[in-house]
Amino acid sequence: MIQTGSIHGDINITTAASSADAGPTDEDLAEGLRKSTWRARFSCVDFVNLPRIPMLSDGAAVLGAARRAGLDVAAPLFLRQGLAAGLFVRLVKPVFETWGTEATALCESTIERVHPGMMVSFEARVRCRNAPKSPPRELTGVPEQDPHLFFRIGERSVLISFDPRWLTTSTASGTLHDAARHPLEYSGLGLVRSVSEDGQVRVSALVFGQPQTPAQAQFKYAKESTLRSPAGLTEADFRNEFAANNREAPRPASPQERKTVNRLDVTLFFDEDKLLFPGHLQREVMTQLVRVVPEYRRDVGVAVASLVVYGVLGRGVRPADIAAHILAREPGLWKTFTVPGLTTLVDSVNLAVATVTGMGQEQVRDLHEVMQAEVPSYLGGVELDRSLPMHRRLLPEQDQFHVVGAELRLKYSAESRYIAQTNGDDLDEPLDEWRERGLFRSVVWEEDVARSTAEEQAAASLLRAWRNAQSE
Repeated sequence: MIQTGSIHGDINITTAASSADAGPTDEDLAEGLRKSTWRARFSCVDFVNLPRIPMLSDGAAVLGAARRAGLDVAAPLFLRQGLAAGLFVRLVKPVFETWGTEATALCESTIERVHPGMMVSFEARVRCRNAPKSPPRELTGVPEQDPHLFFRIGERSVLISFDPRWLTTSTASGTLHDAARHPLEYSGLGLVRSVSEDGQVRVSALVFGQPQTPAQAQFKYAKESTLRSPAGLTEADFRNEFAANNREAPRPASPQERKTVNRLDVTLFFDEDKLLFPGHLQREVMTQLVRVVPEYRRDVGVAVASLVVYGVLGRGVRPADIAAHILAREPGLWKTFTVPGLTTLVDSVNLAVATVTGMGQEQVRDLHEVMQAEVPSYLGGVELDRSLPMHRRLLPEQDQFHVVGAELRLKYSAESRYIAQTNGDDLDEPLDEWRERGLFRSVVWEEDVARSTAEEQAAASLLRAWRNAQSE
């Protein structure tokens, strides 16, 4: 369980005004692009330039996958390393789904401003020119004569050069020959080498492959799952959210939804390894919560915990099952995840969760947006429904905090209070820690009466059983 900590600093929210006709400056564009991240869900990883991968902040994970697969990372020609190359592709695919490498997405709004040395990502229907031979020939050093991918963005042309010695499998080579005959969709990452006077952008590829389609994702889920598919899953639950045409925020509230006052309970997911100190998650959630929920509408419960999946996985359940049964319901849940995306996180990331109960629907979307912008550890959210078995099994059962107006109430039960008093704990210390943070005008204890009643009934039952055993 994640422990309570302290906040350092206050919250300041500022809004910068600008004229309607003023376009972004070079500094604005550079700052925005610097913060963008590249992640990709591939159907197959076709090319990985291992010698240059260490230049990236996430490169160690790729090299680790290569070593686990048994590849000789110093030797070119994956195709000569047998089954190790295929195993490497399987191991490295989820790595690229959770990467945080910063890159500029090549598109009409950025193509005019790229410059040599810039890390860029691309996704487009491309042609392969000078498709690689088998075995690959030595490169001439002339980009137009060596194997490369080619596509256009507006009036600009983009040339993605690559060394075919680092193609991962023979299938990858064959697909490039298909792309020589007709355009195929490719996604990847590379470094801008030059921008010519005629507007051609030349990029040296680091990674590329074909993006996964929803049909491929559904097939993969059906193959990996061991539980029966839950009701309520649709094709949208298997879309590739990293694809260019799917990078969108959750559906905004409709005018009808804006008029409702329906409350929504949600679970927010975080990368636990990015939480810097005990209590960091509580601080982040409370800080953003008070920003998006007006004081006069606050009547919100909060709980935080590590997402412990080992007990479920140990019973033969797969990560794909956990993801599907968290996300599926009829009628559909509000969610920012897809089944493939959450499957990868469950399988490869230490997750923490925060449940937030009693928010308005529009406030949930606002909280998601501000979390995305301000909290690096935040991964996404899904509507909480404790009637779903997987929600009951994995997510916190009771609120630990109760936010009412400008007051924070720390929840306790008869058993927890008894244990604290028995251990000699200072009951004022948790209150003082939250008061020092300055987020709330008052901080008090609040008894969870229902929980206390259940604990007292359980204790009475145990006592009766003990007395009956003594009398026999």
